[in-house]
Amino acid sequence: MASARTSSSCHCRSTARETEDERDALQFGTKATSRRNASPDQPPLVAPVYATSVFCPRDFEDAASTAKGVGYLYSRCENPTTNLAADAIAELEGAAGGALLFASGMCAISTAFMTFLKKGDHVVAPDMCYSACLSFFNEMCPRIGVDVTLVNQCDIDTYRKAIRPNTVLLYGETYTNPSLEVVDLEALGKLSDEGGRHIRTMVDNTFASPFCVQPIRFGIDVSLHSCTKYLGGHSDLTAGCACFRLPSDKQEMLQIRKMFGGITSPQEAFLLHRSVKTLHVRMPQHCSNAMAVARFLESHDKVVQVFYPGLPSHPQHLVAKSNAVREDAYTGMLAFVLKGGFEAAKTFVLAVKVITFAVSLGGVESLVEHPASMTHDPAAVSLIAGSQGPSPVADGLIRFSAGMEDIKDLIDDLTQALCTV
Repeated sequence: MASARTSSSCHCRSTARETEDERDALQFGTKATSRRNASPDQPPLVAPVYATSVFCPRDFEDAASTAKGVGYLYSRCENPTTNLAADAIAELEGAAGGALLFASGMCAISTAFMTFLKKGDHVVAPDMCYSACLSFFNEMCPRIGVDVTLVNQCDIDTYRKAIRPNTVLLYGETYTNPSLEVVDLEALGKLSDEGGRHIRTMVDNTFASPFCVQPIRFGIDVSLHSCTKYLGGHSDLTAGCACFRLPSDKQEMLQIRKMFGGITSPQEAFLLHRSVKTLHVRMPQHCSNAMAVARFLESHDKVVQVFYPGLPSHPQHLVAKSNAVREDAYTGMLAFVLKGGFEAAKTFVLAVKVITFAVSLGGVESLVEHPASMTHDPAAVSLIAGSQGPSPVADGLIRFSAGMEDIKDLIDDLTQALCTV
């Protein structure tokens, strides 16, 4: 039999193949199902989708190497399309330790927790953060024997006071969801090395994107993203990402990802890699629109309060400014409280026309949602966070994701919707 090898960076290589005469002798069904590989001498401008579950080793020795993690063997473990998108995000984040993709943002976060936490450990995290994270702390952590202390992430001293001998993780969000509270990344990075030992730090950077904030620059160990949002940017994919300061953390989390099987599909990774190429074009428009909307709302008589870190009125504006990679580029997200509470909020979200009433964020289209009804049930948040007073999620709170529409149309739509309240 003739032996053939193909030159492919993805290690998708041919083993021994039939001669032409032998192939002619094959039956119809065998010809239809037999393996064919295209390996053009000229590389494509856009990397292809490796929509394969299995990769073929060159020989027996190569098979043994791939089984040990060298090269590609099975797409639940690694896939070239997925790795390409992960590498692109790692470069934008300044993550020297690399990055891993996951099936969703929450898959990335949960896998990170399950990788770095064990029975007897203690975590310090924000009392106001993504609701699914709060659910993990409240429901999963007790099952695995992990204690969690929830603190005000705006005050780094609350983290410091909460640290115990068994504290192994300090968790935060660049901007909390939905109220856009800001964590001091430099202070958090320094705190992790106080006391003669290193405590791992982890920050959800979804609301900012690497264009606006790069947590690893401040010594944060793991930067997490829901790539469904700004990195994907078109509301047409679901994915998550973890970026690492240290290669050893990536390798540890890679092993858990293999066990859980939460890797992004090649098709989703292809769309994500496409979108990352335009992040630097999209984010300035998101941020500019968000700033203009925030200024408009701040002066409106039907709005009680606006939460946008780019506004000088934001309590942590100076911290947000020190975290930011670029001047006047904070995020495309904001939140505001309407006079009239729940009824006003309900009327408003149903009145928008150019803006879309829906959950999620970070796409080219502007979105509004009512957190107290849709993503952050007040009773549940109060219970989990141990709040003694009113719910931290106000009935009149609206979360706004600024898209890429013309700002005049957005302001006009907001104006007419507010007139109905």
